Amino acid sequence: MTIRSTISSLAIISFLTFSLSACGQATKYKPYDKTQSNQNNKLQFDTSKTVIIPFDKKENYPFGNSYKPATLTQTEIIEIDSFIIKCVSDYNASFTQEDKQFRIDLTKEIYKKQLVAVTNEKGEKEVWVNCFCRTWDNAWKTKIIHVDDGGNCYFNFKINLTTKKYYDLGVNAEG
Repeated sequence: MTIRSTISSLAIISFLTFSLSACGQATKYKPYDKTQSNQNNKLQFDTSKTVIIPFDKKENYPFGNSYKPATLTQTEIIEIDSFIIKCVSDYNASFTQEDKQFRIDLTKEIYKKQLVAVTNEKGEKEVWVNCFCRTWDNAWKTKIIHVDDGGNCYFNFKINLTTKKYYDLGVNAEG
């Protein structure tokens, strides 16, 4: 064996060992993150990927000032993840094979998400879901992320949890 083949073999073995050991790791869920509002202290979700940002009427985004802040339940957190899968599946199905580069790949990228929960004028609970695969710091845990361009790494939509429908899907463009 040459030195080059020995180094290549060691690199492959190291990569496989690391990959296989990482596959067996369970996701750890933290019940509370101090950067989140007090309502979250009983919810179980991965705070390294998800944050609940309280609705601020002064900011008036992503809902109008006629909406009121709301809280989320554990069941609703799980339901929101189901809506993400459904919304992305519907979006991806709209593309031809030639346009597949525009699809959102939830398995390729690790998306983080911000949730803003409100009650609308009819008393229905709605949630704005802001998903992104790149951040530059931990400000995403306290402030809504706004990004121009960035492609399918950044998308958001709204869910009406009462009617069980999603709407207003927006996927960023490449710039």
